[in-house]
Amino acid sequence: MKSFIRIFSLVLVASIFTSNIASAQFTLTNSSLERFFNTDFDYTIALSYDGENIIQLMEQKGADQSWDFTTLEYEFTTSGDGVTEMFSSAAGTPGAGDDHLEQATHVLRSALTIRAIDDGEEVDVELVQYEYAIIDDEEFRVIGTMVMSTDESGDTDLQVLSVPGEKYYTFPATYQSSWTTQFEERVITGVFDTTLDYTVDVEIDGWGEIVTPDGTFEVLRVSRLRQLDLGAFVIESLEVDFVNEFGIPIASLSAEIDPVTGELDADDAEAALNVFTLPPMTTSSEPAIADLPVDVTLHQNYPNPFNPSTQISFEIPEASHVRLDVFDMSGRRVASLVDEGRSAGRHTVNFDASGLSSGIYMSRLQAGAHTVTGRMTLVK
Repeated sequence: MKSFIRIFSLVLVASIFTSNIASAQFTLTNSSLERFFNTDFDYTIALSYDGENIIQLMEQKGADQSWDFTTLEYEFTTSGDGVTEMFSSAAGTPGAGDDHLEQATHVLRSALTIRAIDDGEEVDVELVQYEYAIIDDEEFRVIGTMVMSTDESGDTDLQVLSVPGEKYYTFPATYQSSWTTQFEERVITGVFDTTLDYTVDVEIDGWGEIVTPDGTFEVLRVSRLRQLDLGAFVIESLEVDFVNEFGIPIASLSAEIDPVTGELDADDAEAALNVFTLPPMTTSSEPAIADLPVDVTLHQNYPNPFNPSTQISFEIPEASHVRLDVFDMSGRRVASLVDEGRSAGRHTVNFDASGLSSGIYMSRLQAGAHTVTGRMTLVK
């Protein structure tokens, strides 16, 4: 199950590797991660269980390295497409009302269609994932994940709660950075409900290039020594991610450590590689001009009618100061959702009307010299 979660996360973010990297010795900050907050994508992930060759890649670390993933034999392929949206709180998501998940400063919703090909058979699966995280100037910490077949079903197929959370990055993060994170992980799926104690020692222990069937890319190597404390004994495993300048793993390796020999177990080794055709590279960190909206647009909120929360999306063609307010029919402002500078592109915010009565409300978007209004219905 842990391997599935890692592969699922890779599917979630692999699609937005779209920029050239000036140097492999780059530094990750909290702003590096903003690139995958809202995006559409297609993907293909290849999986390998080529044990000995995977172990060789896992043991290769240091400065100015070249990791050749074309040496692996790939046995399983999954592909599909999806849409991600980022929210600034848990309000309006399945985690709303949970004291732990309410701490999230960022919630990433991903609607995925997964096409898995195994033994010549193709199976399509539609999933929705919510990942809850705390991202600030010092760290990126994942505190929970919820996976379900659809939003409409209301049934959660998998729930993972990490307390106080797994620290994926401390900022700034670059070659030879290291940190340790300790957390309890509660996993709930069906009738299965268990809590596990983890200690993870993380080190950025290499930089260089990764050679794949789809091209050569410059990366940092992030190693995670994961220790699962079962009381009577400890299970250790090593996970290695090769990440681009946005902290996104474009390839991942994992293997358990033999408790007797202390060596990586080749029989347990796995590799996941993003092999889809990348979009054209640009030298700018901004989205390509063709991808930018042409006009200031305020989209219809969803769901509508709603109770008590709804999501409001808007698009702006250039960076500007944005105000998004909500008014009742008497003209009284009842909520100020956005009052800050925003970059060009599509943005989504949550409107929680728990304290308001049923009725019709107006949303007003102001961006630069443009003003756009919308109409929403709250039914309690």
